[in-house]
Amino acid sequence: MRQSTKGATVLVVLVLAGAWLVRDDRAVDPARGPVDAPATTGLLRAASGGDGDSWKDTSGRAYRLGMVNAPEVGECWSAEATAARRALIADGFRADVYAQDRYGRGVSLVTAADGTNVNVALARSGHVDDRYLDDFRHENRPLAAQLDAAFSAAKRERAGLWGACAGG
Repeated sequence: MRQSTKGATVLVVLVLAGAWLVRDDRAVDPARGPVDAPATTGLLRAASGGDGDSWKDTSGRAYRLGMVNAPEVGECWSAEATAARRALIADGFRADVYAQDRYGRGVSLVTAADGTNVNVALARSGHVDDRYLDDFRHENRPLAAQLDAAFSAAKRERAGLWGACAGG
């Protein structure tokens, strides 16, 4: 009887300590019930707010798209850039944070739930400009190379802000 009591005590301690149990592809936190399991899904969710190149996830972490610049609120193409970024990550996103900016945001290569490289997609569609590309290309050279091609095509086709905004 002593051994079965010891086993039951260990089980209770594990549950009370908040041990995670995985069931049906969802994690269960004994204190809160079912929650999304980041290790299982890998997707982050965007909180409301943000602009075309920066936002927070639902846990409050801040992200900034690396090497691209979206127009600020009130500038030409800002509403379109924000709408495009939100649409791309509406079903969730993954962020490969490779640096921190001066505001503490994770500078990232962001991938949408469907696998789309958000940085490159926004560059290719003309929703962001290349203002920061040369200054920061050393931080992620493979991303910079993809952005070079995307910006070149967008400029050539006068896509998005390149055709709609003076000086774009």
